[in-house]
Amino acid sequence: MKTLWARSRSQQTVCKPLLFFVGFFYWLSFNTVLASDNSASLLEDYTPVTLDDLADPPAEDWLMWRGTANHWAHSALDQINQDNVANLRLAWAWTLEPGKQETTPLVHDGVMFLPQACDYIEAVDARDGTPLWEYRRPAVDHAAPLSCANRNGTLYKDQLIVATRDAYIVSLNVRTGEVTWEVEVGDWKVGQHYSGGPQVFNGKIITGMSGCYYINTSCWITAHDADTGEELWRRNTIPRVGEPNGDSWGEVPNEQRRGGSAWMPASFDAELNLIYIGIAVPIPWGTIQRDTKGGDVLYTNSTLALDAETGEIAWYFQHIPGGNWDQDHPFERLIVETEVAPNPDAVSWMNPNIDSSERRKVITGVPGKPGIVWTLDAATGDFLWATQTNYQNVIIGVDVEKRQGITNPALDITEIAQRKLVCPTTQGGINWNSVGYSPRSNFLYAPSNNTCMTFFLRPVEPVVGAHHQSAVSRPTIGPEDDGMVGLFSAVDVASGEIRWQHKQRAGIGGSVLTTAGGLVFVSDDARRFRAFDADSGEILWEQILNSAAGGYPVSYSVDGIQYIAIAAGQGVNYRVHTPEIQQRRGGNILYVFRLPD
Repeated sequence: MKTLWARSRSQQTVCKPLLFFVGFFYWLSFNTVLASDNSASLLEDYTPVTLDDLADPPAEDWLMWRGTANHWAHSALDQINQDNVANLRLAWAWTLEPGKQETTPLVHDGVMFLPQACDYIEAVDARDGTPLWEYRRPAVDHAAPLSCANRNGTLYKDQLIVATRDAYIVSLNVRTGEVTWEVEVGDWKVGQHYSGGPQVFNGKIITGMSGCYYINTSCWITAHDADTGEELWRRNTIPRVGEPNGDSWGEVPNEQRRGGSAWMPASFDAELNLIYIGIAVPIPWGTIQRDTKGGDVLYTNSTLALDAETGEIAWYFQHIPGGNWDQDHPFERLIVETEVAPNPDAVSWMNPNIDSSERRKVITGVPGKPGIVWTLDAATGDFLWATQTNYQNVIIGVDVEKRQGITNPALDITEIAQRKLVCPTTQGGINWNSVGYSPRSNFLYAPSNNTCMTFFLRPVEPVVGAHHQSAVSRPTIGPEDDGMVGLFSAVDVASGEIRWQHKQRAGIGGSVLTTAGGLVFVSDDARRFRAFDADSGEILWEQILNSAAGGYPVSYSVDGIQYIAIAAGQGVNYRVHTPEIQQRRGGNILYVFRLPD
């Protein structure tokens, strides 16, 4: 008989005992042993994930971060739909590793892989959670506070590929959890780490480095061979002195050009052979701290389109030039083919030269903390339209010719400790929680939040490897505050119109899943996990969890049964704005739902 727990022979792998409920010990012992034999066969029957699978994933699988390379977060499964979702019930649950919970479950051939905080990885039976193997990377004394976030891995052939807090890319054998290869990409001792996971596009692993604080270097994006880990190209996110656009940093020397983390995964369009990735803020946050004298500081707060073969920049668009307020723009870029016909009465800004009859491939989504939906031409980067979901006062327009946003001059900071009312907070209208898109409705579904802060810069004392702490932010009431923090908006990708919007007191810090069954799933700070009608915004189902859900929801199918999975536990939240909504810290649990037989 196969053992219940398939242990890796790697020295980096340890065991975690099963938790048995008092009073059910005998029942669970008997049933899990029976399940283990069946579960072990999943590993024996596991088929390699091909490049074709990654390009067009089977509906029953979830192979990468947002399901597909276009970042739709959409499941083609429709067994669970608008008519029956009210019957959705808990199928099973599994206790996850403590720590920052930003898990994306991955599923193939009935095996679920769970990348968790601080590079702890589990493989379990996707039908009932029976454990199969685990991997734990040795701990390092990392000074960067966000280094333990692990949002996803990617399945490819017989590998689970992950990016780690000590700046390695690691390939694990999907059947055993053993390391097949690993490659060092950065230096964790000076702050570099991975938080956004890898993606595999056309046989290349694409990752963005994080943690470029006080380390005399900017961050970068790399491509590695997916079979060997060999580095193929590297693209710095901040140009050096003498390079194109290097003068956007003024006379600042190379060793002080810091920031530009690429801390969320990239998307990819095979037809254009372009990789799309967002770049974060400059470090420190303030212009006067960096001594960049009002320069644009490229390519921070930008969308980059990179040639997949060479890493060369095909085009860029800068959402916030310069920047003082920690308004990151590294979030997902969705790729959608749609009619481009923005309604001038509905959108905040639009390109006046748009031919409304055009159908284009666009980059859309909410790429940054201000909570603005930006839509750009995927081939050229031309600005098309943008509209706000939550209240913000950072961006007041778009310079179409310069291909950048226009920031609010009233928020310019000219001295240390000068206080400004900035909306949203450094937590953002949205943070790393992600939007979703449905091809059924051609709507984008965005969770966002109304937040404001009193913001001021502080003297900077660099510490190698540590966060910079270059400003202070204090939550406050905004000018349009009505007490409704959380917003959930359905935005028409063709017209830019908000087709429906759900407002609530509790913040919405969860990520979105859409399905072919006409459903949109999202979680909030009040521990609710909900299914909305994608067309109308009606709430069709909800479940109160043990804690707010910090993980990314997914859907998969095994043996003809559709499941919805979500990892609850510590993640981004907006409870500082709603002090009456509380929960205990921790409580990381994976919940899996299905319809009853």
